[in-house]
Amino acid sequence: MNQELPTGVALHPLQDAGGVLKNRSFLYLWIAQAVSQTALNATVYILIVKVEEWTGSSTALGLLILSFIIPSVVMGVAAGVFVDRWEKKRVMLVTNLLRMFIVAIFIPLGDAFVLILLINLAYSVVSQFFAPAEIASIPALVPRRHLLVANGLFNLTMSAAQLAGFIFFGPILLKSFGGDLVFGMLALSYAVCALLISLMRMEEPVVKPRALDLKTGWLLEVVHELREGWNLMIKDSAVSISVFHLTLMNSLILIIGMLAPGYVSRVLGIRADDAVFVMAPAGIGMVIGIWILPKLTERWPKELTAHIGVFGTACVLYGLALVGAMGSQLIATGFLTRIGPVDLPDAGGVVFLVMLLALALGIAYSFANVSAQTLVQERTPFDLRGRVFATQLAFANTAAVFPLMFLGSLADIIGINQVSLLTATVVLVAGIFSALQTRKIRALSWQRD
Repeated sequence: MNQELPTGVALHPLQDAGGVLKNRSFLYLWIAQAVSQTALNATVYILIVKVEEWTGSSTALGLLILSFIIPSVVMGVAAGVFVDRWEKKRVMLVTNLLRMFIVAIFIPLGDAFVLILLINLAYSVVSQFFAPAEIASIPALVPRRHLLVANGLFNLTMSAAQLAGFIFFGPILLKSFGGDLVFGMLALSYAVCALLISLMRMEEPVVKPRALDLKTGWLLEVVHELREGWNLMIKDSAVSISVFHLTLMNSLILIIGMLAPGYVSRVLGIRADDAVFVMAPAGIGMVIGIWILPKLTERWPKELTAHIGVFGTACVLYGLALVGAMGSQLIATGFLTRIGPVDLPDAGGVVFLVMLLALALGIAYSFANVSAQTLVQERTPFDLRGRVFATQLAFANTAAVFPLMFLGSLADIIGINQVSLLTATVVLVAGIFSALQTRKIRALSWQRD
């Protein structure tokens, strides 16, 4: 296991990801994350399409989506208890093997909707154990000075996997091969992930007994250990604020993904399925942010870069709303109809401006998310990381339920721009609140000193 540097030793962040990726164990974990997350999102896409074809019912689709979300809300936090008790490498290996078998079960089910819901529920339950084990393993694979870059790579592939699963692999594979063969290919991808995890070299400190005593008081023991993770977040204000930032940004990325097609079609006046191209610069922005961040944290604390990311995100959302409100005027004035030798269509300048804002959004998101995740990893003991990250993931999914259920309908009623303004204001208020809390914590710390 890579040992963290002792306090007081100067840390020199990597200038690029090359040094991190030379670590074979981390490379295996990173590839396994990219493949498994892409497979997960592709599975979700294919099930949604199939259920729509079989039932033509929005209620059925709602039940399917709930079967993905409910396990995280109900048992996501408790999964962290078991992740902290078990070897994290074994957890990741077993969960990938289980997901391989579960996805394969979809093949003989046909259009048996009730069985699909039950199997999908099991699929989501198993997945609750993988994510916290994966995130908690990163500090055991890379030294502390490389955590920013390692977390940046994971955040980048998380977003790329959503794009690849929903937009690229899911639709293309389904159209090319049909559901049954694709489910077989997805099951095989989980087998590849299990193989990659098995190749990792990861020594873990033994800090808990390997199993719960199921005969006496095991439920009270689980509750007690959940309370330990919760108490850490409450007592360590830097951790609680970082978890708040992670929850905010993870929920926000889902909201933006939901609103982007409507913004592109209703506000910019282009095809909804072109949203992926208009928002693609956000991925480039994430890469830029990941490259810049280690250099900035040599001079600035990670709390500051996280706040910069939150406020930057709010500014971008305000900018998108402003461009949407003034789009027709900008087009009428011939705004940016030419870039160098290239002539743009009437709305080309507005689209280009939105793409620049998407680039800025990617930079701001990486600042907030990567800084916050690294702070939590640095300040959380190894035997509590599973619980803390499982709690954070459960918070993020729970916080996203209400906006995902109602913001789409609200956008239909009052308009996309108004919802963008509302979302930007919520992010701004959240950023001000967290910044004031951080300032208060620092003031108290100075008084003690």
